[in-house]
Amino acid sequence: MAFRHLNELPLGDKVFRIELSSEDDREVTLTLTGWREGHAAEPIASGKLRLPVEDTASLRIALNRALRALAIVADVSEPIPDRDVLRELYPGHGAPWVPQHEEELVRRFHDGETIARVAARFGRTPDSVRTKLRELGHDPRRPEYCPPDGCLSWSRYASPALLGSVSDES
Repeated sequence: MAFRHLNELPLGDKVFRIELSSEDDREVTLTLTGWREGHAAEPIASGKLRLPVEDTASLRIALNRALRALAIVADVSEPIPDRDVLRELYPGHGAPWVPQHEEELVRRFHDGETIARVAARFGRTPDSVRTKLRELGHDPRRPEYCPPDGCLSWSRYASPALLGSVSDES
């Protein structure tokens, strides 16, 4: 069964094309090409990969990893990948945050580290990192913001002995 799937994405003055095709049921070809608008004869990027059709599932995971790495290098957020590879790409996905990680998250954020790099460090999605920062009282768009009562919301983890007993004197 022959097929050809083509997707072109114009970005500024550049155009990128991803093509997936097969002449039979045995081999799939993935072709990547990029050029400046109006200069298709002069590619700025190109590559071709041929593989057996039974290896396409593992190629999908490998390509998602490569796209995530490219996003980190380019310092941009990437779209959320399909759910079946989310855990593969973000090992910390769904795991609870521990106090030490929350403190390190806030420190790295206020030290000017990008959301993409912080997310990669903790194996979480950039959206997860932004959400956790908001929960801790920090605005992911404004690192200089810190609430007047302090930067870390740690009291929910502290023991009653450390905080002192709360007596009900009503």
